[in-house]
Amino acid sequence: MRNVFIVVGIGVIAIMIWAVASTYGTSLLSTQAVPAPISTGAVPVSFTELAHGMHSTVSARSNYLITSHSELLALWAIIDAPGQTPAVDFTQNDVIAVFAGNEPAAGYGIKVSQVEDSQSRVVTVLLTKPGVSCLSPHAAVSPYQVIELPKTMLALTHQDQENTVSCLQ
Repeated sequence: MRNVFIVVGIGVIAIMIWAVASTYGTSLLSTQAVPAPISTGAVPVSFTELAHGMHSTVSARSNYLITSHSELLALWAIIDAPGQTPAVDFTQNDVIAVFAGNEPAAGYGIKVSQVEDSQSRVVTVLLTKPGVSCLSPHAAVSPYQVIELPKTMLALTHQDQENTVSCLQ
Protein backbone atom coordinates (compact mmCIF):
# COMPACT_ATOMS: atom_id res chain seq x y z
CA MET A 1 0.00 0.00 0.00
CA ARG A 2 2.87 2.35 0.80
CA ASN A 3 4.31 1.81 -2.71
CA VAL A 4 1.00 2.92 -4.26
CA PHE A 5 1.15 6.21 -2.34
CA ILE A 6 4.74 6.77 -3.46
CA VAL A 7 3.90 6.09 -7.12
CA VAL A 8 0.81 8.35 -6.97
CA GLY A 9 2.84 11.08 -5.24
CA ILE A 10 5.57 10.94 -7.88
CA GLY A 11 2.90 11.09 -10.60
CA VAL A 12 1.28 14.17 -9.05
CA ILE A 13 4.67 15.90 -8.71
CA ALA A 14 5.54 15.08 -12.35
CA ILE A 15 2.23 16.53 -13.54
CA MET A 16 2.80 19.69 -11.49
CA ILE A 17 6.32 20.10 -12.92
CA TRP A 18 5.00 19.60 -16.47
CA ALA A 19 2.21 22.18 -15.87
CA VAL A 20 4.67 24.77 -14.52
CA ALA A 21 7.17 24.13 -17.33
CA SER A 22 4.55 24.40 -20.06
CA THR A 23 3.09 27.57 -18.51
CA TYR A 24 6.38 29.34 -17.85
CA GLY A 25 8.58 27.96 -20.65
CA THR A 26 11.08 30.35 -22.18
CA SER A 27 12.41 31.15 -25.63
CA LEU A 28 14.75 33.75 -27.06
CA LEU A 29 12.02 36.35 -26.86
CA SER A 30 9.49 34.75 -24.56
CA THR A 31 6.00 34.18 -25.94
CA GLN A 32 4.59 34.37 -22.43
CA ALA A 33 3.61 37.87 -21.34
CA VAL A 34 6.24 39.09 -18.91
CA PRO A 35 5.32 42.10 -16.78
CA ALA A 36 7.64 45.02 -17.34
CA PRO A 37 9.89 45.80 -14.40
CA ILE A 38 8.67 48.74 -12.38
CA SER A 39 11.21 51.45 -12.97
CA THR A 40 11.10 55.21 -13.13
CA GLY A 41 14.29 55.33 -15.20
CA ALA A 42 13.03 53.61 -18.35
CA VAL A 43 14.57 55.02 -21.52
CA PRO A 44 12.54 54.93 -24.76
CA VAL A 45 14.21 53.09 -27.64
CA SER A 46 13.48 54.24 -31.17
CA PHE A 47 12.62 51.63 -33.78
CA THR A 48 11.68 51.52 -37.44
CA GLU A 49 8.97 49.38 -38.99
CA LEU A 50 10.29 47.20 -41.80
CA ALA A 51 7.02 45.45 -42.67
CA HIS A 52 3.54 44.61 -41.49
CA GLY A 53 0.75 42.55 -42.92
CA MET A 54 -2.22 40.31 -42.38
CA HIS A 55 -0.99 36.98 -43.75
CA SER A 56 1.94 34.84 -42.64
CA THR A 57 2.55 31.15 -42.12
CA VAL A 58 2.98 31.62 -38.34
CA SER A 59 -0.13 30.09 -36.79
CA ALA A 60 0.41 30.87 -33.08
CA ARG A 61 1.09 34.07 -31.13
CA SER A 62 4.89 34.39 -31.09
CA ASN A 63 7.84 36.75 -31.19
CA TYR A 64 11.18 36.34 -32.95
CA LEU A 65 14.54 38.02 -32.49
CA ILE A 66 16.46 38.14 -35.77
CA THR A 67 20.22 38.72 -35.44
CA SER A 68 21.61 37.81 -38.88
CA HIS A 69 20.93 38.29 -42.57
CA SER A 70 20.25 34.56 -43.07
CA GLU A 71 17.60 34.65 -40.31
CA LEU A 72 16.05 37.73 -41.94
CA LEU A 73 15.88 35.91 -45.30
CA ALA A 74 14.10 32.99 -43.60
CA LEU A 75 11.67 35.40 -41.92
CA TRP A 76 10.92 37.15 -45.23
CA ALA A 77 9.93 33.79 -46.70
CA ILE A 78 7.12 33.28 -44.16
CA ILE A 79 5.47 36.69 -44.48
CA ASP A 80 3.67 38.40 -47.33
CA ALA A 81 5.81 41.56 -47.19
CA PRO A 82 6.12 43.29 -50.56
CA GLY A 83 9.49 43.96 -52.13
CA GLN A 84 12.92 42.67 -51.35
CA THR A 85 14.38 41.86 -47.98
CA PRO A 86 15.55 45.15 -46.42
CA ALA A 87 19.21 45.83 -45.79
CA VAL A 88 19.94 45.70 -42.05
CA ASP A 89 23.32 46.36 -40.45
CA PHE A 90 23.34 43.48 -37.95
CA THR A 91 26.55 44.78 -36.35
CA GLN A 92 24.51 47.72 -35.01
CA ASN A 93 20.86 46.57 -35.13
CA ASP A 94 18.54 43.65 -34.54
CA VAL A 95 15.12 42.83 -35.96
CA ILE A 96 12.07 41.79 -33.97
CA ALA A 97 9.05 40.13 -35.55
CA VAL A 98 5.76 39.83 -33.67
CA PHE A 99 2.99 37.51 -34.84
CA ALA A 100 -0.62 37.38 -33.61
CA GLY A 101 -1.17 33.86 -34.96
CA ASN A 102 -4.23 32.68 -36.84
CA GLU A 103 -7.38 34.70 -36.15
CA PRO A 104 -10.84 33.85 -37.51
CA ALA A 105 -11.83 37.19 -39.04
CA ALA A 106 -10.73 40.64 -40.16
CA GLY A 107 -10.29 43.28 -37.47
CA TYR A 108 -7.42 41.62 -35.60
CA GLY A 109 -4.02 43.30 -35.51
CA ILE A 110 -0.64 43.41 -33.81
CA LYS A 111 2.03 46.08 -33.49
CA VAL A 112 4.91 47.11 -31.30
CA SER A 113 3.69 50.21 -29.48
CA GLN A 114 6.90 51.00 -27.60
CA VAL A 115 10.32 49.72 -26.61
CA GLU A 116 12.01 50.81 -23.38
CA ASP A 117 15.32 50.04 -21.69
CA SER A 118 15.59 49.77 -17.91
CA GLN A 119 16.92 46.65 -16.15
CA SER A 120 15.88 44.85 -19.36
CA ARG A 121 14.67 45.83 -22.83
CA VAL A 122 10.88 45.68 -22.69
CA VAL A 123 8.96 45.43 -25.97
CA THR A 124 5.30 46.41 -25.54
CA VAL A 125 3.07 44.63 -28.07
CA LEU A 126 -0.46 45.90 -28.75
CA LEU A 127 -2.93 43.18 -29.79
CA THR A 128 -6.13 44.53 -31.34
CA LYS A 129 -9.35 42.57 -31.77
CA PRO A 130 -12.81 43.52 -33.00
CA GLY A 131 -15.58 44.05 -30.46
CA VAL A 132 -18.83 42.11 -30.44
CA SER A 133 -20.55 44.97 -32.28
CA CYS A 134 -18.24 44.57 -35.29
CA LEU A 135 -19.44 42.83 -38.40
CA SER A 136 -16.28 41.30 -39.81
CA PRO A 137 -15.90 39.08 -42.83
CA HIS A 138 -14.96 35.57 -41.77
CA ALA A 139 -11.68 35.58 -43.62
CA ALA A 140 -8.83 34.11 -41.59
CA VAL A 141 -5.90 36.43 -40.93
CA SER A 142 -2.51 36.09 -39.25
CA PRO A 143 -1.27 39.63 -38.51
CA TYR A 144 2.40 40.47 -38.00
CA GLN A 145 4.84 43.36 -37.71
CA VAL A 146 8.62 43.46 -38.23
CA ILE A 147 10.75 46.22 -36.69
CA GLU A 148 14.44 47.18 -36.64
CA LEU A 149 16.03 48.57 -33.49
CA PRO A 150 19.50 49.11 -31.99
CA LYS A 151 21.30 46.09 -30.49
CA THR A 152 21.48 45.79 -26.73
CA MET A 153 23.19 43.62 -24.13
CA LEU A 154 20.08 43.84 -21.91
CA ALA A 155 17.79 40.85 -21.45
CA LEU A 156 14.85 41.00 -23.83
CA THR A 157 11.29 40.71 -22.49
CA HIS A 158 7.87 41.73 -23.67
CA GLN A 159 4.46 42.62 -22.41
CA ASP A 160 1.22 42.23 -24.33
CA GLN A 161 -1.54 44.82 -24.13
CA GLU A 162 -4.96 43.97 -25.52
CA ASN A 163 -7.28 46.49 -27.16
CA THR A 164 -10.83 45.69 -28.21
CA VAL A 165 -12.15 48.03 -30.91
CA SER A 166 -15.81 49.01 -30.75
CA CYS A 167 -17.51 49.40 -34.10
CA LEU A 168 -20.42 51.40 -32.69
CA GLN A 169 -20.10 55.10 -33.47
